[in-house]
Amino acid sequence: MTSAFFVKLLAATLCVLPQPAISAIAGGNSAPTAPAAITWRPAGAVTVPFEYFQSHIYVTVQLDGKPGYLFLLDSGANRNVLNLRTARKLGFRLPHLSQSSDAGFGAGRIYVGPQVNVDAEIDSVPVARSFAVMDLNRFEQHFHHPTDGLLGYPFFRRFVVRVDFQTRLLTLYPPKKYRYRGSGMSVPLRTSKNFVEIPVTVASGRYFRSEVDVAVDTGSNVTLVLFERFVHRMGLEDSYQRSDSGKAYGLNGYYSVKIGSIDSLQIGDMETRNTPVEYLEDREQIGPEKNLPGAIGNGILHSFRTIVFDVPKRRMFLEMNPPSSPPRLFGPQGHETFYFQDY
Repeated sequence: MTSAFFVKLLAATLCVLPQPAISAIAGGNSAPTAPAAITWRPAGAVTVPFEYFQSHIYVTVQLDGKPGYLFLLDSGANRNVLNLRTARKLGFRLPHLSQSSDAGFGAGRIYVGPQVNVDAEIDSVPVARSFAVMDLNRFEQHFHHPTDGLLGYPFFRRFVVRVDFQTRLLTLYPPKKYRYRGSGMSVPLRTSKNFVEIPVTVASGRYFRSEVDVAVDTGSNVTLVLFERFVHRMGLEDSYQRSDSGKAYGLNGYYSVKIGSIDSLQIGDMETRNTPVEYLEDREQIGPEKNLPGAIGNGILHSFRTIVFDVPKRRMFLEMNPPSSPPRLFGPQGHETFYFQDY
């Protein structure tokens, strides 16, 4: 794989708990079953249930007319990905495998193959055709969940994608016919060829605030990750110095992170205080987006009732839970509890 082939991935991070806690989490989750069948289809749209397992979103996909394949919904991947195991199961002969360190975080290497064409459908609606082949075997083993592939940014560019965390339903709308009629907050999307990107404001104190663009990664359960090389520009030196060393797990193995918090993170008109942050080493980067400071993940997203990605019109809508619900803006409360799992 050449250096131009970047499939992933910023938010492929796992902030590691002490080893006994890791064993307890991993060992206590048996292999889940596939999500249930399609529930309903309104005019011009398709709605399917998704499985929310260890803060990852899985949806069932048909490949070449065969049902039952499980794909991770991953707006932090700049390509659609087909697992090497699944590609072979579909009958692809892949003699030209290579090892690459450019496809994800970590110090190791991962096997990748040539691009393949597969007809991928959700409830008979075509959702993808071209896939990069990658060996996701270690990912499956680590999280005890079958993963036949990733639906990445090309998927989000084709539809308006509505993720309802409350009902665990995923709805796809035709972009030209879609009109948002909810009461959610609208957030503009930045122009990008690779990721869903939004502007956010980070603050290290009362008087220093910095607006930066970050990726929105549904394939990660982190709250906020930032690269070390942007610390000075964002005025986060004090936060960085107070952070603790830790380890994270990516597609290419373990790598180092620093775990801390910042004073606040603002998205649109909403703000969270004492926000957890993971600082990543400068040698890591978000695929081809070398100047992107970081990303937010499901640690924030799942605290909203619904997220609507309207990439074709470059906007995203965030709907809060009803006022009667327990107050949870952006995930679990308390910095000391923020140890996240991801790949």
